[in-house]
Amino acid sequence: MKRLLVPAAVAVLMAGFAFWWFSPEQVLKRRTRSLLETLTMDAGTGLSSRQMGVYSLNALLAPEVQLDTPTIEQANGTFERQDLESAFSWLCRQAKQTRFELERIDSITVSGGTGEVACVLEAVVELPTYRPADGLYQVRFFWRRGEDGWRLERAVWAEAAR
Repeated sequence: MKRLLVPAAVAVLMAGFAFWWFSPEQVLKRRTRSLLETLTMDAGTGLSSRQMGVYSLNALLAPEVQLDTPTIEQANGTFERQDLESAFSWLCRQAKQTRFELERIDSITVSGGTGEVACVLEAVVELPTYRPADGLYQVRFFWRRGEDGWRLERAVWAEAAR
């Protein structure tokens, strides 16, 4: 009987971990972090290294994504995935650096096949002549679950109070 106790306990722990790991909340948290890591480009990194992020970005975006931001007027609206990939490719060539660092996650809400991640992040986008983003931002990411997993369909951000 004691011989079965240890494997049974391990099986229960593994099942609990798998349930937690694959829960929609944890998946959305990982997808959000992955998105921010993809958008981050350190100063001095090569173009080919930066361009690899386009492939990661493709796996995170819905066919159409709505962006709402007060800081970059041209970035407002609904865009097709290919347009965002082209814009990201341009950013890879132009930016001195970009950094999107998650400060905290305020909430993760899942309802059926949709989810929302509300968070605060520190963002810097440094172009050769100006910084369109530099500071703390309150951000809401809206995700939709499809046949191929969770994909970003909307992002809303505004400057956050310090």
